[in-house]
Amino acid sequence: MSPHGWHLPPPDDDRPTVLAHALALRAAHGPGPWPDGGDPLPDRQARPAAPLISDTVLEGIRSQHMTRAAAPTASPGLADLIEAVVRRPPEAGAVRRLRAAATAAGSDDLVRQLQGRDLPAGRLRELALHLARHGTGRDEVATGVMLLGVSGDRRDRDLLLLLGALDTLTRYAVAALRGSQPDPDRAVYELARRVDGWGRIHAVEQLRGTGDPEIRAWLLRDGYRNTIMDEYLAHLAATTGGLLDALAPDAIDEPLLSGADGILLALLHGGPAADITHYPDAPRVIDRYLTHAGNHPPDLSRVGVVGTLSDFIAGQTVRPSGSGPKADAVAWSAAERARLRDACDALTARPAWRELLDRALHSADPKEFQRAIWVAEKLHVPMDGLLRAHLRREPFDTYLWFSLVDGTSDIDGVLDLAAELLPLADLATGPTLDLGLGSDRPEHVLDIVVSRLDAHPGKGWPLIAAALANATVRNRNMAVRALDAWPAGTPAAAEAVAAAARVEPDPGIDRRMRALLRKWGM
Repeated sequence: MSPHGWHLPPPDDDRPTVLAHALALRAAHGPGPWPDGGDPLPDRQARPAAPLISDTVLEGIRSQHMTRAAAPTASPGLADLIEAVVRRPPEAGAVRRLRAAATAAGSDDLVRQLQGRDLPAGRLRELALHLARHGTGRDEVATGVMLLGVSGDRRDRDLLLLLGALDTLTRYAVAALRGSQPDPDRAVYELARRVDGWGRIHAVEQLRGTGDPEIRAWLLRDGYRNTIMDEYLAHLAATTGGLLDALAPDAIDEPLLSGADGILLALLHGGPAADITHYPDAPRVIDRYLTHAGNHPPDLSRVGVVGTLSDFIAGQTVRPSGSGPKADAVAWSAAERARLRDACDALTARPAWRELLDRALHSADPKEFQRAIWVAEKLHVPMDGLLRAHLRREPFDTYLWFSLVDGTSDIDGVLDLAAELLPLADLATGPTLDLGLGSDRPEHVLDIVVSRLDAHPGKGWPLIAAALANATVRNRNMAVRALDAWPAGTPAAAEAVAAAARVEPDPGIDRRMRALLRKWGM
């Protein structure tokens, strides 16, 4: 019951609420992170088929890759419905209309619209709590959480942390915590540790620039890690966390060095956010990192990071300081680059480091061998024989095939091995509209090999023939692409393409097949 006798009618349906879903997850798994970020929510569970892209993923993509100009705006009608509910004696029909109209789209815009209306804060908070506690769908709960950002207070912290542990609601909970709590950085930090997917990204981005020592230390050791891409948060962690200062002492703890491993690797990979080319401290950070790496016991992943650094430094363009289109881009002197590259190579040449890699490469544990593959690639250690031996035991392991195909110059040996290990006759089953997504099945291995054959015209006909008649759209596309690189068609190839075109269900592939036949004059 709110002051002055104003209170909302009880919910008029018995569908499971999002809050009950979150409470069940907490009881089963603790405060978070939860399996799959808490997906699917009850309203998704009731649907007969799951969507191709979940709300959580779609929200993450929108927030990270949509410009502000293209971001959705809130309908003024939603703000009007909220105002109508809180300014009058509430009645069930008005609340039902509001719940039906609630949407998570345009959340920032909705908050701005409401802030200019001078609504009664107590009633707005009660409405927010009603939607957050009793909502049965993501959008109405998200709307309630948003409203707590403009009407809530410290009493709502636990509810916001609970609902925010659902990845699909984290973004809204972060904004609400920042708007309602007296210690916003600490509140967001608490939530960030309860999520590890898009929710982690949303939460950590709101910690940019924090001066809290505990949060900065966490960012460097663990806070940037997430199940989407560490690249989203690595630059933020390095800058806000103060990586250069953290590496300045003569000795550091292993968790910090392990965190630096991951941050540097993500910065080197680049991707959707700022990377190492936008990090002016990079040369000095790398210098300190290499010193500490040499003082700690060797670690297999660290060997790979140092090898990756060596390759990056070797290819880094030297330019005058302050030049170029990016004001914060790294300026490397030739002497600095040579010194750091020598330091990397001296570490990776250490007998203890090489012995660690050698043990992993010859391990009987397939997972340990796979961990060693990318490290060996960075140190340019030949692996053809080892990869072939493992493939004879696991012939459909696509990771092993990628490593072999992309790391060898012996294409004829690859084709012989693929023809030996793949059931080519069983793969020529006839076309379907199956896209061919996935891994670790024979058709996926066939895809890996045939997709490289446009660079080797005339080679691999038995594999191309199987791909041409394979069930998956991708294999047939790759077969046509490989044949298009041939200087001329053979009678066998022309006959196979013509036969495939007669039964091809995909119009695009059919057109490419017929264009190929015309190119060959057949």
